[in-house]
Amino acid sequence: MMRRLLPYLQDHKGGFALAALLAMFTVLTGAGLMSTSGHLITRAAERPLITDLFMVTAMVRFFGISRAAVRYAERVVAHNLTFRILLTMRTMLFRTLESQPLKVFMSRRPGELLAAIHHHIDTLQHVYLRIITPVVAAILFCVITTVILTFVNPVLAWATFSLLVLHGVTVPALAMRLARGRGRTEVRTKANLTTWMTDQLQGLHETKWMGTSAKTVEQYDALQRTLDNEQRHNSGDAGLLEGLNTLIPLLSMLTILALSIPWVMGGMLNPIVLAAITFGVLASFEAVQSLGNAFLQWEGYAEASAGIAKITGSHEPSTTEAPQPLPLTLQTFSFQNVNFSYIEEHITLKNISFTLKPGQRTAIVGASGCGKSTVANLLLAFYQPDNGGITYGEHPIHSYPTEEYRGLFGVVSQDSHVFNRTIRENLLIAKPDASDDVLRQSLDRAGIGRLANHLDLEPGNLGMQLSGGERQRLLLARALLRDTPVWVFDEATAHLDITTERNILETIFQLSKNRTLLMITHRLVNMEKMDQILVMDKGTITETGTHSSLMQANGTYAALYSRQMEVITTTPDM
Repeated sequence: MMRRLLPYLQDHKGGFALAALLAMFTVLTGAGLMSTSGHLITRAAERPLITDLFMVTAMVRFFGISRAAVRYAERVVAHNLTFRILLTMRTMLFRTLESQPLKVFMSRRPGELLAAIHHHIDTLQHVYLRIITPVVAAILFCVITTVILTFVNPVLAWATFSLLVLHGVTVPALAMRLARGRGRTEVRTKANLTTWMTDQLQGLHETKWMGTSAKTVEQYDALQRTLDNEQRHNSGDAGLLEGLNTLIPLLSMLTILALSIPWVMGGMLNPIVLAAITFGVLASFEAVQSLGNAFLQWEGYAEASAGIAKITGSHEPSTTEAPQPLPLTLQTFSFQNVNFSYIEEHITLKNISFTLKPGQRTAIVGASGCGKSTVANLLLAFYQPDNGGITYGEHPIHSYPTEEYRGLFGVVSQDSHVFNRTIRENLLIAKPDASDDVLRQSLDRAGIGRLANHLDLEPGNLGMQLSGGERQRLLLARALLRDTPVWVFDEATAHLDITTERNILETIFQLSKNRTLLMITHRLVNMEKMDQILVMDKGTITETGTHSSLMQANGTYAALYSRQMEVITTTPDM
């Protein structure tokens, strides 16, 4: 874990050194305050002249005031250092995520990334505040204390050093042993809870619609109970460690007192300094007392560090930029024996070959999970094929500048995002300099003219204030604003009723004249208007042709079409 975390200190060496020194001086001033207070009490018991106490009284005041000042400065510097490290950590995490290919994230749920960005990094901030800085400060303090006590009595100096090391090693070791297995479980449970909550909030509409709210609450309760159990055990262990943190310093003080008494009785140690030494030793344990509870979370810190490392593991970029200029006119897209897999042992696409000619309407149909959307992702240059090639005109698509190449496409899918901002702001994403008149025209052309005079209307989170048809038409209006030569619709009408779906498809067909259209769907509606239909099954293209030719072939497509038409006829408003 430290191998991963220490590099973040490279750019903050000065701040870390200052924080460690201030932490050490905080304990030193505390020990100085206790020592001088003990000395003042002992000296005052002898009833000296008041002037004889001026010096020790001044020292008590100095250490009392300086302790508060140094403690405040140490907190400011340490927290500022921690926040700067967290900023560096989050920035590096984002840059690493940004540089990785999308293929890396296909096997991850959105909540995993949220857990890494939020919980894992927030957990790791305590490593710097509670472990690294305190350990360095404790080492420095033990060395300085030993040197100072050596001038008083070498035996007492090494005895104090041994007791401090004993406490600073055994209590953290015990803490790590007590928490073995639980720290990892707690961090994973928090991450799983974040992931689960993200999924449930995104699917809240479906949860309520399907009446599974009670089951969802049960799942949440199970996760929360697991987390509560781990935290309950950790609280019990923390209580035990707090007891040891109180007991060991007191026993150590008694040990030093027992060692000192013979020297006092023998005249080898001034009795006035006896209280100063014992009180100072007691205060010295502040340097190691916090380590036990900090190391109680060691396994959790290691798990959080491993979680971030898992998310940001090294990957080669999937695409490379090249200066190949785009053709001036729309060219043919060609898939040539393309093979692709998100996970090495699981093949997603196998031997995919077809062409998309300019102005051609193509549909890719098949059951969910057969690889239809993956074809679109490859076409949009989000990934590179494992084998085979995809060309645009005469050159591979990845030989063109990525942003310019993707500028050829207008994409609408069932997952296209509608932001919880105004209609105007949602449309301006496609064309930031568009006037309100242009926005209204795009809404009219998309068949939702009623929104043309309500550009300041907020559609709600994910467009929940709009009907399903209006939401998809809003996305269509956004695509119209881009005015691209190629349209890709990926299950854009999957969750709509048949009537609304037919109306939207009719609008798409009317507006897609002179455009290349790629329609990805598992619902065979208006397929007779397609120039080319590709039927996919388990990552391969099993049939190719027009609607009429595929129906005559009486194969997979014909069987699927017949079943869907039967369902539509039985339940026309499904």
